Amino acid sequence: MTTSLGFSVWRDDNGLYLPGQTAQFTDGELVSLLHKAKNYIADNGKDISEIDFKITLEQNDNVVAEHSFKLDRMSSIWLIVDPADTDENGSFTPAFINVFANCPSGDNNFTLKFFINGELYHQGELIYKSDGQNNAYKALLLKFDDVTGTREQANLEHQQKYAEQLAQDDAQQNAERKFTVHINNIDAGQTKYLIEKNLSSMSENIHEILPSQTLSLNLFRGSSFELKYYNQGTAKDDAMFIATVDESCNEETYTIF
Repeated sequence: MTTSLGFSVWRDDNGLYLPGQTAQFTDGELVSLLHKAKNYIADNGKDISEIDFKITLEQNDNVVAEHSFKLDRMSSIWLIVDPADTDENGSFTPAFINVFANCPSGDNNFTLKFFINGELYHQGELIYKSDGQNNAYKALLLKFDDVTGTREQANLEHQQKYAEQLAQDDAQQNAERKFTVHINNIDAGQTKYLIEKNLSSMSENIHEILPSQTLSLNLFRGSSFELKYYNQGTAKDDAMFIATVDESCNEETYTIF
């Protein structure tokens, strides 16, 4: 028995069209089916891989596009999909997008029929409100030249964005944990050696500052540090005091000669 089909138009709000409602969408919007294939499979005791699916798109009682496919697992069934946004399945096709990409301006009415194993299972109505240009759908069509490549590129870009976001988060957390002081060596002829001593743990680090260069030290908040320096060719024991610094000294600059 044929039942009414619902649709999900992927936008921020008001994109859910329940069975019996006419779905409306515009250029670039993605559309999936609110199907009940899961119920059919349960009622018939079949594995999803045994099921033949078909979608037809009709206009004025004429079939203008159709797509037959199988699924290896239950997932979204798409009328319009962006391969860069979701994992590929058998419903992926440019056939329907091609129709919408060539629609004239105004309201374009369609009937969608969803078949399971050759029997009409769902039927629903759609209106594509075209601007007459359909540039977003034309651009989307190009992604179907290489669906796998499009998805791989999207995954790579996602990973890069994720890595960049992690780096930003780490930098922010680091900034919250640390403060910075700058040591400016204005001696154009000699390298200086800076002794950074943590006055809580009494641990030391030694940093090299080349002639006419500035060293920026990132130090942990909540601790105080003694800073001394000595010239190249002299002993560490001869180090001269610069300052004792803590987070209240953030972004201060100290000059050594």
